[in-house]
Amino acid sequence: MTVAKKLMVPTTASMLAAVLTVTLLSAPVGAEEVEQTDVPTTVKEHRATSSDVTALDVDESEVTLVGASWDGADPGVEMRIRTGDGWSDWQPLPVGDEGGPDEQSAEARQARTQSGTTDGLTEAVPVVDASEVEVRSARRHAGSTDITIRTVTTPVTDDDEKIADDAAPNPSGEQGSGDRAGDGVEAQIHHDGLKANIVTRREWGADESLVRCEPDSTSGAKGVFLHHTAGSNSYSRSQAPAIIRGYLSYHTESRGWCDLGYNFLVDKYGVIYEGRAGSIDRAITGAHASGFNSSTIGISVLGTYGSTAPSEAAQSSVKRVIAWKANQYGFSPTGTMTLTSGGGSTSRYPEGRSVTLKTVSGHRDTSYTECPGASFYSRLDGIRTGAKALQSSVGGGIATGGAIGAYYRDHSDTTGPPVATEKSLTNPAGAYQHFANGTVYWSRSTGAHLNTGGIRSAYAAIRYEKGVLGFPSSDEIRFRHRSDAVYQNFQHGMITYSSATKGQPLSHGMLSRWKALGWERSRLGLPTSGEFSSAGRTRQNFEHGHMTYTPSEGVKVHYR
Repeated sequence: MTVAKKLMVPTTASMLAAVLTVTLLSAPVGAEEVEQTDVPTTVKEHRATSSDVTALDVDESEVTLVGASWDGADPGVEMRIRTGDGWSDWQPLPVGDEGGPDEQSAEARQARTQSGTTDGLTEAVPVVDASEVEVRSARRHAGSTDITIRTVTTPVTDDDEKIADDAAPNPSGEQGSGDRAGDGVEAQIHHDGLKANIVTRREWGADESLVRCEPDSTSGAKGVFLHHTAGSNSYSRSQAPAIIRGYLSYHTESRGWCDLGYNFLVDKYGVIYEGRAGSIDRAITGAHASGFNSSTIGISVLGTYGSTAPSEAAQSSVKRVIAWKANQYGFSPTGTMTLTSGGGSTSRYPEGRSVTLKTVSGHRDTSYTECPGASFYSRLDGIRTGAKALQSSVGGGIATGGAIGAYYRDHSDTTGPPVATEKSLTNPAGAYQHFANGTVYWSRSTGAHLNTGGIRSAYAAIRYEKGVLGFPSSDEIRFRHRSDAVYQNFQHGMITYSSATKGQPLSHGMLSRWKALGWERSRLGLPTSGEFSSAGRTRQNFEHGHMTYTPSEGVKVHYR
């Protein structure tokens, strides 16, 4: 049986504010901003048994990721591909190399619920430039009677090629101060001689509807784990973004994780990609080193590096990301970190064990895996010293001025220091500037206001000032009758936030009716969703009911 569905990528933006500094770049006048939307990702499931050889349909113009799960004993799932050179040897689909969420985390509980009674699951392996693919069990009598082969397929777009070209280092592999970003590259690490372009999630076409939950975060990071993704090293520059789209789908839909497992990814050309949402400016807990995700950053290089070393361009970019994060969170790339194991079946250390590791470690240091591959692992000392050489103290200050500068002078304890220069906006007219703790927006009619935390995440999901709400018209305010909740006013509505309900936008008729009912004191409680279409009506959910709207009926309230 084959089950297929088509997933469409919505328009969202990533939050960018970090030290060494992440700078949002404005495209030149007349240049088209790259924001990938509506990139189709097709997921299929093929049922097989341990005695089958399953042929998979592939298109050489697309990128396909292949993975498998099973009930019963591990069947040793293998794959081979056919290219112009003929059939490859049978190669095992790796198991356990991708890590996973920490055992006691909410993300792990969700993943276990998703996998149900499935006894095993492989990593997803990218297939590029192949005309045929076959999958089989190496253990025909393993006792496994039900194997599910999953494929995730996405096309290589014109924007993939443009982004990859714009974000790539120069031919020497260096991303020094002489580089400038191409038209579409939105973010840069930039401080003194340390500079690198970052391809953000909206640029590589992340389908934000696949994000299943809001991952944990910590106040800072103690160090880095390095990984390889496994799979082919023969991908082209323009195929890399498509591979990452495939990983997002597989990690969320097949593994049940909140989001991509890695915080950052680097391809063999040295291009850096934003991974798990929020990782640019916050210490987001990933799912890359089970038992040791908390307070660490996962960086993975696309490809397999058992006998082949990562390219010099890839190693150079890895060093830059490490140096950037080391400065941001105050650790030394050549130092040590002490972590407490969260346990788990792939962890080398039991839950609760205190472990001292190098601040730049390989996945194999804490898990039963070959990751990041022997050849990559043997180069970790050089990566540590190279990152240390790049590391420098933050200094030089970033200028603030005008209304945003005045706001900063009055609220610097709340905003933290500026981490990017002010950017002007033309449609609608205004400006913004990123600070360590959020973004200050300004327009002539609203003045300057800080947008931060969970409310900022919700604002990003509706396209910031370009969305239905417009600019912020107040700072964050705590509800008078709900001490656990806050809100922020905007030109055309508001966003509410609590740890239980997360950030939710309210506008137009729904907002007017909620106000009439008594705001947070109403019987409905706080909103738990934004507006969405349901059975021909516009609907918005609340803690204790929902509202619906049609032009003929107006807004109706439904309690439960």
